Parts: sequence; structure tokens; C-alpha cells
Amino acid sequence: MNNQTIRMAVIAFAVVTLLAPFASTTTAQNTTSEKSSAKPTVILLHADWCGACKKLAPTMTELKEQYGDRLNFIELDVTNEETTRQASAKARELGIGKFFEANKKNSSLVAVVGAQGKILFHTHYSINRQGSFERATYVSAFDKALAQS
Repeated sequence: MNNQTIRMAVIAFAVVTLLAPFASTTTAQNTTSEKSSAKPTVILLHADWCGACKKLAPTMTELKEQYGDRLNFIELDVTNEETTRQASAKARELGIGKFFEANKKNSSLVAVVGAQGKILFHTHYSINRQGSFERATYVSAFDKALAQS
């Protein structure tokens, strides 16, 4: 296999993985809208080449485990043109297309989206003075979003 074929397979796998939680007998768009309106959604903009994204990943994995039953988590991959195009389509489905277009160059961005696509919180590369990601920043934002829903 050449690199192009492998890259396309990885992209296809990522798309299937991203959309799998929304698969049902209804359309993916309707299900996404229903899930998004039922509870706040955490949007993660990431890229495979992004060092900050790699540092953020363990914090987000931990928070997904902690909040996974109360928040939706969606990752939008901005690694390359193809994944960014797919992420843009997904953002439009979620009602945050304009927000995504304005921020798609900001890998390691975390946003919390409430009802009707309202942005409740967003930060890009939220770290403390020691260079660690501020878990408390995300916990506070997630708790506030839950209180508002």
C-alpha cells in the first residue's frame, strides 16, 4: 500500500469512529441535533501534527470518562485539507459552522456548545505556568454548561 491509500484508510476509520455514536435508523444529522440539544457538547479541534493536542489528549480522555454520561464529546480533525473539510461538514450539522470556520486553524481548541449551537465556552491551548493543561479550567466550564442545560 502506498501512503495515500493508508492515509485515506485512516481518514475513513476516523470518520466512521466519529459518526458511530450517532448511527441509528434516523439520519445522522437528526440524531446529532437531538443528542446535541439533549446535553451540552464538547468540541475538540485537533490535528495529528499538533504537539499541544498530544499534551491535551490525556486530560480530555480523563474528562470524557468523568463527564461522558452528561456531555457529548465530538472531535473535529483539522490535520489536513480532507479531514478539515469533513470536520467543517460536521460542524455545520451541529450548528457551529461559522465558529468552526473562524477557528479551524486553532488546533487544541476546546469549546462547549449548548442548545441551538450556542457557544458556552471556548479556549485555545489553556495551560498553566508550568506548561500543563489546566484541568480545572475544563472542569469549571463543563460544570457551568451542565448547570445551564
